[in-house]
Parts: sequence; structure tokens; C-alpha cells
Amino acid sequence: MFAIQRRPSEVLLGNSPAIHRISALLQKAALTEVPVLITGESGTGKELAARLLHDLGARRAQNFLKVSCPAIPNQLFESEFFGHEQGAFTGAKESRAGKCEQADKGTLFLDEIGELDLALQPKLLHALQDFRVVRLGAVNERAIDIRLICATNRDLEVEVAKGRFRTDLFYRINVLRIQMPALRERASDVRLLMNHFIRLYSGRFGGSPAPLSDSFMKELESYHWPGNVRELENMAKRYVVLGGDEHILSVMRQPEEFNPLVPDAIDLTTPLRVQTKRAVQHLERKIILGVLEAHKWNRRKTARSLDISYRTLLYKIKEVGLPAVSSINPVLNDLPFHNLREMRGANNFR
Repeated sequence: MFAIQRRPSEVLLGNSPAIHRISALLQKAALTEVPVLITGESGTGKELAARLLHDLGARRAQNFLKVSCPAIPNQLFESEFFGHEQGAFTGAKESRAGKCEQADKGTLFLDEIGELDLALQPKLLHALQDFRVVRLGAVNERAIDIRLICATNRDLEVEVAKGRFRTDLFYRINVLRIQMPALRERASDVRLLMNHFIRLYSGRFGGSPAPLSDSFMKELESYHWPGNVRELENMAKRYVVLGGDEHILSVMRQPEEFNPLVPDAIDLTTPLRVQTKRAVQHLERKIILGVLEAHKWNRRKTARSLDISYRTLLYKIKEVGLPAVSSINPVLNDLPFHNLREMRGANNFR
């Protein structure tokens, strides 16, 4: 079995030829300082590969800085990437280093670079050509020493051909390419990964699920995994929380569950950003409600399962229009699990 690991939840596991190929590429790429482009479908572990590449390289003791390109508004791009001086614009009360400077001597990871607006790409290219940046409001250039890693789930060759991605930027970032395999291409690793995640989240959530049956594992291995390893990890969490495979199988056999963002009808009048926000809120509501019900509306346990803070969960519950407490058993909200067990033992409820 091959394994590269940082922390228990950040491990590249597998026995498949695809994983051995990726491991060899990562180790070879780590010996160089040239830019690396990591491609693959969502959920295949592109960020994990980037972090492992950093940890295997000479800069492992330095900073690893991730920048999600779609998360930075266009009007803030230069300030965020290159920094600014005091007074450079309204609200710039002090000088601040940008992402490029913050990653100096370490690794700069540009996630989902294929989503970067075409108008911003020349500005990024200019900085990457000689690794020098100029803060907003400044005159002098600042040299930066970074290892550049980029990732995308888009086919950038297609984007270049359609004029949506600059050819010169593509060749700047695409020196070494690592294509992360889809989970359906490495079905022999499913059992290993499922067992790993169940052990991990059993320890984290305090559950004790039943052993995986052979029939259940065969279904997992034959499943098409549209969400790849991320989907498998979420299924393992559900298995630990709900304590059985029937809940997993019911979801696997309902393909519409994996397309919750597809609208029933095309809306020709509402802006995309509004439709997108509504779709995301609908999905978040569905997920939060399901986990709340699985935990009998214990919000602290729900927050832990979703890996968010308790305060964030309360905000999300309000934002998506869920009730603040269970209308069925309001007394159960946020009680620790040991209290629930004591109540069950006292036959207060079943």
C-alpha cells in the first residue's frame, strides 16, 4: 500500500496503479522548482496533492499559501495579490503585503485558476514572468521567491481555444502537469479509503459503526462516484453518524440527490448570481436539515459533523429558513450525548 501523509485527514492512500503513478510524479516534481499544474475533477484531491508536493520539497519549512481565485472579487484582485501602500485607496489605512509577498520563500497555490477573469490574467502573468510585484500606490518593484502550484477542474486547452484563458499564461503555469485520477478509475482503492475515513471519523465523532459487509463494499466499488473522494469521505461520515449502510445505499440509488443544483426550469429573467445564491442556499438547507435530523437536532453535534463552528451553524440555520429548535423534541437541542443516554436509561423517551 502506498501512502503519503501530512495529517490524519490529509492522506493520499491507494494500491492502484493510478495512485502509484501520482506518487512517482509528486516525488519527481518535488525535486524541482518549476511551476506545476494539477488538473482533475472536483473531489479528486488536487489541493491535497499540492500540499504534499510542498511537504516533499525543499520549501517544506516555509509557508504554504492557498489562494482561491474565484473567491477574490475582480476589483480587489491587485490589492489582494500584490498588496497596497497606506492611502493607496479609500480605506487603505495601513500598508499590507499581498498574497505573493506573503508566500515569499514558500509555495503559492492558486486554486481553480481556470475561473480567473480574462481581464485579470495579464496582471497575474506579468508578476509571474519575473516574480516581481508592485504594491498599489507604490513605485518600486519587490522581488518574490515562490514555488508556484496551480489547480483547475477545467480543461485549459479548451479554454485557450475558446479565448477564455490566455495562451501565454497557460504555458507559464503548465510546465509540469499532474492529472488526478477520478475515483471510478481507481475502484480498487475504494475499500481502503472507506475504511480509513470510517476509522478517522469514528474517533472524531465518537461513533462505533458496524463492520462493512462484503455486499456493501461491492456496491461501493461499482458506484460511479460523481463527487470522487470527497463524496466517499462524506458517505463515510454519514455511515459513522447514522450507523448503517442502508442510509448510504438509499442515497446512492437516487441519482437526483447528486444534482441538487440543477433547476427544474430555466429562468431567463433572474441574474446568474441570484440564481446561484438561491441554489446554494437550497442545497445547504437540505444538508443541514439532514444532519440535524440524524443527530436528533443536537446542534453542537451537528456543527461538529459539518466541521463548522456552533455560531456558524446557528447563522446558517437562520439564513436558510430552518427553525431554531426541533418542533418535535425541543428539549433535546444541544444536549450532550451522554445526557441523552442517561435520559434513555431513565426511560424518559425512546
